[in-house]
Amino acid sequence: MAAPSPSRRRFALFALASAVVCVSFPLAEPALWSAEQRVPLKLLIMFDGAVEPVAILVLALPLGVLIDRTRRRSVLVLSALLGAVALTSVPAAGALGAPTWPLLLAVMPASGVLAMVTELGRDAYLPSVVRRERLLPANVLLLTLLPQIVVVPMKLTGAVWQGPVFLFAIGLALAAAAALFRGVSAVEAPPPPRAGLWRETAEGIRFTARHPALRAIALYLVLSAVVAEIAGAVAGEAWETAFRGLSGAGSGSARWLMSAPAYVPCVLGALVAVLLHRRIGTFRLAWWALIVSGPFTLLLALSGIGPGWAWYVLGTAVPAAGRLIAFVALLSHRQAVTPHRLLGRTGAVLIVLTTVTDGVAGLLEGPAERLAEVGGVAPAALATVAALAAAVPLLRARRSADHDVNGGLGDAEPAVSWGEPAIRRIDW
Repeated sequence: MAAPSPSRRRFALFALASAVVCVSFPLAEPALWSAEQRVPLKLLIMFDGAVEPVAILVLALPLGVLIDRTRRRSVLVLSALLGAVALTSVPAAGALGAPTWPLLLAVMPASGVLAMVTELGRDAYLPSVVRRERLLPANVLLLTLLPQIVVVPMKLTGAVWQGPVFLFAIGLALAAAAALFRGVSAVEAPPPPRAGLWRETAEGIRFTARHPALRAIALYLVLSAVVAEIAGAVAGEAWETAFRGLSGAGSGSARWLMSAPAYVPCVLGALVAVLLHRRIGTFRLAWWALIVSGPFTLLLALSGIGPGWAWYVLGTAVPAAGRLIAFVALLSHRQAVTPHRLLGRTGAVLIVLTTVTDGVAGLLEGPAERLAEVGGVAPAALATVAALAAAVPLLRARRSADHDVNGGLGDAEPAVSWGEPAIRRIDW
C-alpha cells in the first residue's frame, strides 16, 4: 500500500487538531461553571455571559491584526497551549487547596477569547494548507463532521461531563492539539510590513466594507442573527406541540425523533455542500441553500396536525441544513477571495459584527416568544419570510461574487509572490 502524500498527512494533522480545539472549549464551559461550588451557578453563568462578549469586542480587532502579523501556525500552537494552561489551572488550584473562584472568573472569559483566536487562526491558516478548490470540503470536514462525532452523542444522551478530572482531560487534549498543529508544515506567506495597529485595523475594516461579497456576507450574518431569535421561538413552540404526547413516553424512538434536528443537518448539509459546490460555485451555493431550505419553516405551522413530529423535524432540520451549507460556503468563499495578509482582520471584523448583533438580537427573545405563542400559520410565515430576507444581500452580490471567482480578486495576491508556489506544492 502506498504511503499517504506529505500534503495529506499535513491536512490530517491539521484536521485532527482543529477538531480537538473546536470541541474542547465549548465542552469546558459547563465544566468551569461547576468547578466552584461556593459561588451560585446562576451568578457564574451571568458573569460569563456578560464579560466574555465584552472581552471579544475589545480584543477581536487587535488580535486579528496580530494574526496577520505573524505565522498562523504559531498562533494556533500558542492559543491551544494557553487554553490548556488556563483550563487545568482551575482544578490544579483546587487540588492545592487554594481558592479557585478568583482564578475561575479570569479563566471563563479568557477561554472564550482563546477559542475566538483559535477560530480566526484556523480560518486564516487553512488556505495555506489546502488548495483553493478544496476549501469547502475541508471546511465541511473541520466544522461539521469531525466535531459532531463528539457533540451529537452528547446531545442524544443528554450527557454533560464535569469535574476536575474532565478539565484536566480537556487540557491534555488541547496540549495534544498544539503538538499536532506544530507538525503542520504548510507554506505560508511572509507577514506584511507593519504599519501600526490603527492603520492595519482600519485596512481590514475598509476591505470588508468595500468588497461586495464580504459586505454581503457581513449583512447576511447580521440579519441571520436577528432571524435566529424568531425561528428559535417558533421552533420551540412547535416542539412543545409536536411532542406533547411523546416526550413523557421515555422511549428511545421518541428521544431520537426529538433530537433529529441535532444531527440531521450536519450530515445532510455536508453531503449537499460537497456534491454541489463545484457545479454551482460556493457563493451561489450559499444563497441557493437558503432560498430552497427557508420555505420548509412553514411546516412548523403543521406541528399540531397529523404526524406533528414529522413536520417539526422537516421544518427545523432542513432550514438548519441550509444555514449550515451557507455558513461553510460563505467561509470558503471569503477565504478564497481575501488576500492572505488580511484573512485575520476580515474574520475579526465579522466576529465583532456578529457579537454586537447577537447582543441586540437577544432583546427580541421576549417578543419572539410571545409571537410564537399566538400559534397558527402567522408565526411560521413570519419566520419563513425573515429567513428568506436574510439571503437578499447575498442575492444582490451574486454577480460581483462570480466575478471574484472567475476573474479575479481571489486568484492572486497583490504584491506577494507566494501563492502559486504554495499551490503547486500542496496536492490535497
